[in-house]
Amino acid sequence: MILRQCVSTPYTKTEHYKLCIDTDESLHEYKELEIPIKSRCLHFFFAIGYAKGLFCLFEQDRFFLWNLSIRKSMAMPKPTIKTSMHYHGFGFDPRGNDYKVVTIANRTKLPNGEPITHIEVNSLNAGVWKMSSMGRNSYPDGITIGYSGRFAAYLEGAVHFAANMKKSNDPLILSFDLCDEVFQTMMLPDGIVGPRTEVRASVFGGLLSLLCYEDSAVYKSCSIWIMKKYGVVDSLYKQLTIDLSREITQVLGIQNNGHILLETKAPSDWVLSSYDPSSQQTKNLGIYATSNHFVVDTYEENLILLNKPNDAFSRRRVSRKRKHRLTLDLDFQARIKALNSDIQRQTNEVELQLREIKGKVEEAMEIIARMGPPQHAEVYAKLHTIFLQMRPIVVPSNEQIDSTRLTATFQSSVVNNCEVAAEKLSHSRVLGRGVGVKGKDLNGCIGQGLYEG
Repeated sequence: MILRQCVSTPYTKTEHYKLCIDTDESLHEYKELEIPIKSRCLHFFFAIGYAKGLFCLFEQDRFFLWNLSIRKSMAMPKPTIKTSMHYHGFGFDPRGNDYKVVTIANRTKLPNGEPITHIEVNSLNAGVWKMSSMGRNSYPDGITIGYSGRFAAYLEGAVHFAANMKKSNDPLILSFDLCDEVFQTMMLPDGIVGPRTEVRASVFGGLLSLLCYEDSAVYKSCSIWIMKKYGVVDSLYKQLTIDLSREITQVLGIQNNGHILLETKAPSDWVLSSYDPSSQQTKNLGIYATSNHFVVDTYEENLILLNKPNDAFSRRRVSRKRKHRLTLDLDFQARIKALNSDIQRQTNEVELQLREIKGKVEEAMEIIARMGPPQHAEVYAKLHTIFLQMRPIVVPSNEQIDSTRLTATFQSSVVNNCEVAAEKLSHSRVLGRGVGVKGKDLNGCIGQGLYEG
């Protein structure tokens, strides 16, 4: 089984793909697959579909195909129609031995306010997008495709969308045949969908299925309907109804043992869980992700894309100047990060040395306090000069590294000077009256002391 999850961090989201072993007891992670393409916009892709070993991923107006078994990826050309109102489907054309992506886009409005629907199809074999006149002519008027955040269900060479008639709100299944590139509709019988039901097309156990979420404002339950015979709506039967009042957010798929895979709410995120219909118990599988980004499907191996060029990144058409600027920006950020790290390390070293210096100076001052003026007037002058130099150092941002290094070297010399002064004064003869000495302390403040002999 192939599992896709999208993990959220404080600043971004990252997607992960894992091969899992589906056993009677549980779902065990076998291996994580590194995705070879990286998104430069959102740090993750939207999954458009999965069919016979290939993932179709989407980023803004770019599509990518990824073959998990051979770790090969390929960027598809950009579609010609650009609009925010679109629906996508991905699947395999068994007659033409081809993979296709279909885009349903609502763009230009007619005089009566109704949008014009454009159908565009991309074929892996052809390598180009084309406007499908047959798809446009067969697209039924007066329908609304339901948006559920999940991709269209692929089965029997067609992609399937849950839809409604605009006027009557009657539910139906809209399918696009990838072989003939035409649309077909299957009206649902009465009693399956209520007035507050959200329907999603899916595939369970190799059969076309409907996930019916009751009370769409806050989902209370989900009924799973299975179509025993493809294309025959009268063969639909209700397999089970799942209570969603126990932090269950949506139904994802089915395991080999008949347990239902669910997305459930966890304290800080969402988690993949398994539901046993017989005991009605839910088991946490320990795989966490953000909501609406779980994908579970049957893993298949093939050699598709083996002879295609491999794309490592999502490449946008940018000028050479912009590419050069992006490269410089990345280099600059890396340098800044390295400089900050070096500055922090050296700042820690300087603080350590300052503490040592302060201790040595305090020892020297104690010795000086016990001396008289005849022997150490020269030493006072020298210490006064040292203290004047020990001022707070304001380091400009572009000179932090060099200045920090100079400061560290200077402070080390101060320690040696203080030690020499202390050594000399400890053997001097103490005579005379108390003498006031002024100087700057380690914080740059003026201090005055009275030393008695």
